[in-house]
Amino acid sequence: MVVAALLFASATGCPRERNTPPEPEARLRLWHTFNPAETEALNRDLGAWQGEPVESSMAPFGLGLKLLRETLSTGSDCPDLVRADATWLPGLVADELLAPVPDALASQRLFLPEADELAYIGSQRYGFPQSLDGLAIVFREDAVSDVAWPPETIDALIESARALTKDNTYGLGLRIDGYWFVPFLRAWGPGLFPDINTDGPPASLNIDSPRAARALSRFAELFGADGVAPPPSPPDAVDSDEIRRFRDGTLVAVINGPWAIAGLTRGETDGIGVAALPQAPRGGHVWLVPRCAKHPTRGFELALFLTEPARQAEWADQLGVIPTTRAGLDQANPFVRRFHQALTQTRPLPRSVITPELFDDLSPAVAAVVSGDADAEEALAGVGRAWRRLLASRDIRIAPPAAEPAHDAGR
Repeated sequence: MVVAALLFASATGCPRERNTPPEPEARLRLWHTFNPAETEALNRDLGAWQGEPVESSMAPFGLGLKLLRETLSTGSDCPDLVRADATWLPGLVADELLAPVPDALASQRLFLPEADELAYIGSQRYGFPQSLDGLAIVFREDAVSDVAWPPETIDALIESARALTKDNTYGLGLRIDGYWFVPFLRAWGPGLFPDINTDGPPASLNIDSPRAARALSRFAELFGADGVAPPPSPPDAVDSDEIRRFRDGTLVAVINGPWAIAGLTRGETDGIGVAALPQAPRGGHVWLVPRCAKHPTRGFELALFLTEPARQAEWADQLGVIPTTRAGLDQANPFVRRFHQALTQTRPLPRSVITPELFDDLSPAVAAVVSGDADAEEALAGVGRAWRRLLASRDIRIAPPAAEPAHDAGR
């Protein structure tokens, strides 16, 4: 009987089904810009995921937005879950590349308010916040007892750093980067720019104003023999030089983010303090699901798994990553909770489609002025032209330069 059935099947062509390859096992695709230590922790966590196998890929942060936008625009090899910088969200939403979070999943995790806002555009949630970050002052507690500390203003910070700078010791570690310039531009200049959107009043940029140029000139004077920060290091030695100086005590305080703590302290934070940096920027990262995802619901469920409070607390203790959930923060070590407290006193970057691209032009301008290759006026004039082109490319109206305000009203 069995033989007959097989012979019948052969005659009717059905045996071809026996040679058909099996259906491939469903897989989730995850795309991220984590550093190597974070990638190792991610892979460990994915090993505990009880769902489908997860195939993860990493992109360098500096190229991340460009690569991600190209992938999502074409839909080719589309990931099911993306870990993205929060400043990328407005542009990705404007380009209709992201899926909103389903209502059934939107309230399944309680996030800190300052983290939750990173995942929204208007009233619509587009993801789950993965981390909070921003700039703060990390310092050796035993070295600041004789100066006014913690500083309440940028000017107070510089005054204390000057008192701490002597012999071969510098009072403050600074990066020559547009992001690190933001607090000084806010304190001494006009800020970046006001909140802008396509339906609101014209955007007014003051980056190329005399106040901004004065702020950049003062910033450049902070480096080197007559300043409070070490001379610029070669690009490939910036991290290692700062770590070496902070560890050996020849750098009392550094301006940096949570991502730098593991390197600066080897994970030993006893005797290490953290204070709010006046006018500092705040940001973070968000788990997002693209519109082109093959498994969007499972992508959001994987994001919920990766933001479980106990998992966030473990990342905080091992890597210095600031949790985005209240329960995760409560379980983290005291240093991480102090860093979070410092970040609550900062201000987010502008929520604009052009924000991720601002530093493509600002950072080289800052470097050129610090190195003496350009003066502040000419460097920032170029930045102003580039930023206006960016605004025009998004059809955002631009107001003519206005008279300088009496106080900082910018972002």
